[in-house]
Amino acid sequence: MAAETGEFRNAGRRPVLSDVARLAGTSTAVVSYVLNDGPRPVADKTRRKVEDAIRMLGYRRNPLAGALSGGRSNLVGLLVPDTANAFYGEMSRCLEAEGRRRGLLTLLGNTDYRPGLADEYGEAFSELRPRGIFVTTGEKPRLSAETPCVFLQWAAPDDSSPSVVFDDFDGARLVTEHLLGHGYEDIFCVAGEIAVGPAEGREGGWRRAMADAGLPTEGRLVRTSFDKVEAGRAVRDVLTSGRRIRAVYATTDEQALVTIRIAHSLGLRVPEDLAVVGFDGTREARLGNVPLTTVHVPLEEFAVRAFDALDGRPDSSAVLDGTLSIGVTCGCQPGTTEEAAHAGAAVSG
Repeated sequence: MAAETGEFRNAGRRPVLSDVARLAGTSTAVVSYVLNDGPRPVADKTRRKVEDAIRMLGYRRNPLAGALSGGRSNLVGLLVPDTANAFYGEMSRCLEAEGRRRGLLTLLGNTDYRPGLADEYGEAFSELRPRGIFVTTGEKPRLSAETPCVFLQWAAPDDSSPSVVFDDFDGARLVTEHLLGHGYEDIFCVAGEIAVGPAEGREGGWRRAMADAGLPTEGRLVRTSFDKVEAGRAVRDVLTSGRRIRAVYATTDEQALVTIRIAHSLGLRVPEDLAVVGFDGTREARLGNVPLTTVHVPLEEFAVRAFDALDGRPDSSAVLDGTLSIGVTCGCQPGTTEEAAHAGAAVSG
């Protein structure tokens, strides 16, 4: 057996099921029974031979093996709209890490905000018999009838699927009230092109905070693409319009960072000339050279709840609160500690 192992390793390729079977002196079916603990019993002596061969060869199971054997694989699918966006990158990392902790591998699909591409990924992932699909857009992609689906960030469009979302409305209200506490009144909102799903809550919370303070929102909403270049153009147009703008609430950290970059290019100081806050709490925004004041959402807990929902736990669907993370872009002094304020809680001025 040792000679065969040496010959195999010299071949310089990854061992496969047939290599294990040949070294153990048995069939690939028996090796499969050992790996899957069934469906047929294997004699103890034969099992030990297979296990010894696996160990000697350093064999690692193909992640698609479960799918090809007719059951569910150890794969999960994740559809996100833009992997270049830092928020979705961090979300993906947390979901992958939680999946690995549960013995699952994550397949990532970038939909580019296109429903047609989401359908293609959904169909392709379904063919691999995954444990389920995580969807971060409001529309359900085409999936096989037996493929479970969990909606993330968006509420499920029907009662057949669970969802795990953030309290976007109260998070937006929270950070807007923080700006109001600094004495800013003419607060602009940089938002997405349409107010649906999470975007609706993040815009609505700003509107509610302004209304509660007796302040208007008319003429203070900037709609733009989530694309950084397009968002930069829209923000530049507003900041060069001749109107004196003192504060901006951006509905994503990406938009907030673009606003800061454009402000600096125009010679404006943040926060002395323009206060800026965001929403998401990405590492780049909170821990960069100029820490952004933002709503930090709990992505680690989010990932746990997502997989619990996939496992069918009845209490897994959830609305998670964000935390106000204080940076320096709102006017607070450097070194200010993160507030223990959560979405849904009142903020003192």
